Amino acid sequence: MTGDSLNATLIKRVGMDVIGLGALNVDLIYEVDDRLPGIEPGRERAGSQGELRRLREILRKKGRLKCRSGGGSAANTIYALAKMGFQCGFTGKVGLDEEGNFLLDELNGVGVDTVRIKREGESGFCLILLQKGERSIIIYPNINDDFRLEENDVSYLNQATFVHITSFVGETAFRHQMRAVSQVEAKISFDPGEPHISRGFDELRPIFRRSFIVFPTGREVEILTGQDYRKGAHELLKCGVKIVVCTLGDKGCYLLSRKGEWEVPSPPVEVKDTTGAGDVFAAGFLSGLLRGLSLLDCANLATRAAIFSLGTYGRGRYPDKRFLLDYLEQEVLSSDSLREK
Repeated sequence: MTGDSLNATLIKRVGMDVIGLGALNVDLIYEVDDRLPGIEPGRERAGSQGELRRLREILRKKGRLKCRSGGGSAANTIYALAKMGFQCGFTGKVGLDEEGNFLLDELNGVGVDTVRIKREGESGFCLILLQKGERSIIIYPNINDDFRLEENDVSYLNQATFVHITSFVGETAFRHQMRAVSQVEAKISFDPGEPHISRGFDELRPIFRRSFIVFPTGREVEILTGQDYRKGAHELLKCGVKIVVCTLGDKGCYLLSRKGEWEVPSPPVEVKDTTGAGDVFAAGFLSGLLRGLSLLDCANLATRAAIFSLGTYGRGRYPDKRFLLDYLEQEVLSSDSLREK
């Protein structure tokens, strides 16, 4: 099956390209030789202060800090899009601390508009543990849990073509995020993540109903629907989602819309760190939509962007303008699948 004809003529671009709405965290990426007690590989969850004290003591003795990086799923996607030359902004909260300065400096450094990021309290952070090729994420949300949607936030979000939404852990922040979904007119891009998926299908249904595109993992779809990811993706389409893109790790992705379905494989690649790879994938796909590519070309671009990011830790190797232009010139223009803007 050839690429879908959905392109920029059907996506009216407005003032900003994408604004993110989600948690902002400092990521501390550690490599450890052995699996740590109480840490389940491959999981993403919130941690307690008692656990944090225990883990810090263990990591001081046995861990190797590989990277300190800005993080948060939506923030990673926005960072990558901004590096590729798109106009981006963010809505969220950081602390009145050095970590908050660090997070804002990273976003401002690639041109992200941070005017709607509020500051108070202590910034959120994540411990990311790389253990024998597997990754575990323990989230300490701090001020992220206190996110509240303000009236000016809605008008700010409505300046975007897409609002890209990812997980909050806390109940207050989640409810205000749901309010944003119900009030904004922009197209919703939703990457649920494990914290949201754990809430269940019924609680997330209002977000799916409003989502133009969703980026769950295959495992998340199976947890959410109780079906394999292909059948589960069709359930999301029934909710009102226009495009479902299931990321499948080293197997590539599964893409479903009302015009067809595609399996897009991923070539073998040497991996240093998968942290943020799914976020970069979402950035690559959204960049394709904004440039008017077919859905299949969007998926291929997203796959290449994610692979590119795997070569180092954190945000150290995110795609940039040159990466995007090279793809457009080498892969899209040569096949005549890029339509005139």
